[in-house]
Amino acid sequence: MPETLDTMSDREINDEISQTPSSPAPSSPAQSKIFSRNYDSTKLLGVVYGIGMNVNSVIGSGIVTSPGIIWKAVKSPGIVLLLWSLCGIVAMAGSLSYVELGVIHKISGGETKYLQTAYPYPEYMMSYLFSFMYIFAIQPGILCAVLQSAAQYFWYTINGSRYDKDIKQVTTGWQLAFSPFWVVKLIAVSFLFIITLYHMLSNRWAIYINQTLAVIKLVTYSIIAIAGIGKLITNPDSSLNWKKSIEGNTDITAYSSSVLLIMFSYDGWNSLNYSLDEFRRPEKKLLYSNSISVGIVIVVYLLVNIAFISVVPENLIDSTDSDETIAATFFRQLFNGSEVMVRIFTALVVLSVIGTAASEVWNGSRVIVAAARSDFFPKYSKELKTWNDNLDTPINALLAQFIWCSLIIFFIGSSFTITTFTLFSKFSMYSYWIFYFATGIGLLIIRRNRDNENQYKVPLPLAGLFILAGLFILTFSFVTKTDDCQFLDPQKCRIQNLSPIFISYGFLSIALILYYWWKVKLYG
Repeated sequence: MPETLDTMSDREINDEISQTPSSPAPSSPAQSKIFSRNYDSTKLLGVVYGIGMNVNSVIGSGIVTSPGIIWKAVKSPGIVLLLWSLCGIVAMAGSLSYVELGVIHKISGGETKYLQTAYPYPEYMMSYLFSFMYIFAIQPGILCAVLQSAAQYFWYTINGSRYDKDIKQVTTGWQLAFSPFWVVKLIAVSFLFIITLYHMLSNRWAIYINQTLAVIKLVTYSIIAIAGIGKLITNPDSSLNWKKSIEGNTDITAYSSSVLLIMFSYDGWNSLNYSLDEFRRPEKKLLYSNSISVGIVIVVYLLVNIAFISVVPENLIDSTDSDETIAATFFRQLFNGSEVMVRIFTALVVLSVIGTAASEVWNGSRVIVAAARSDFFPKYSKELKTWNDNLDTPINALLAQFIWCSLIIFFIGSSFTITTFTLFSKFSMYSYWIFYFATGIGLLIIRRNRDNENQYKVPLPLAGLFILAGLFILTFSFVTKTDDCQFLDPQKCRIQNLSPIFISYGFLSIALILYYWWKVKLYG
């Protein structure tokens, strides 16, 4: 899951946006993750620091939520590892493609800068669309998915079972009485409130807390990987799952539903492109940092999946109450059902996932401030870019983010029959891959129009793989199941399973309308 480097402090953000208010293209949300500024040469990032930053940015909530869903969908442990490996290779191809883009531009800015270079006409359109989608759909969708995961694990920590174990969701959440379905949403919003509150009160303490949570996350996930591999080596019974698949048939729809969830887990591989101003000689340091960090993440994800498959019995995965809380089921099996140990370690998972959400909150508020500096929000930009004089924090931006994400959690998250985590993770990733695909093609356009003979170039097969992966994801995601919705006919079931894509294109349509409205208003 994408996170950000929590090293900005005090009011630096107010002076870091170099774009003038009259500029029609809003500052990149990506650029606002780590803004351009005049860095002291002693603070320039090195390869080791870049690797650590990238690894922490990628590893988030997906690896403790998606594996059970994917294993249940594709049935075969071997296919599970194959999918995680292939998606890791796609992430590596994308990361190396972004190295070339970073070397060409040599400034922070990410996709907004790259899209603006590759697609100059219609003027600023691609940059505007990405900025709108990032602010209103991608970033909030990622944050809401992470919060949902944290809330589900918190429910398990308190009650010892998944929240929807006894829920028969016929249509949407609005048809349900007050139940664990709504309690979990209240828990998610409560976590968001707590995180927002301490970010409002102090930047310095927010940094300390977020860094502590990041350490807890890395330790917890390391324990999962090491304990699972150790169990596989020392316990002959741990190899049973590898000898057979989960009962039942699987088809092509299982793979289409799995790919977006895996790519959600790998997302964040491009985070260093938002901090190029901190690199001296980015062509080398970015190359080494990106390739090594993505390689590390691939290995970690494979080890965690091997641990889950080796320890969790396949009959439990095939049940309806364990697929999104596989880490809890893992600890229950690892500690032979000891409630105390299960509660302790699921609590650590909760803290780990909250750490991911905290970094998203930090990042999202800076996105809003950066956009407000470019008058992205008519009538409200002045308030949203203002920092509190006493606390020296962007209170208004944090508050706006809290309200918007709470609305998404309650209203969008309750309007469909598919699970909330799947809904948020898929619609945010599908939205992101629209622009990953455009950026991949843009790389080839930029390469054709510029002479970069003496600069790093990603091998053409890898650039092609990244583009083809984007095309595959954007089209193949329409292939979905029609028989996995209780009491719904196939057509209605298909609509429910395609809802993340519909939400994504809905936001994109609004962005297009607003772009042309803004263009007419600006130029007449």
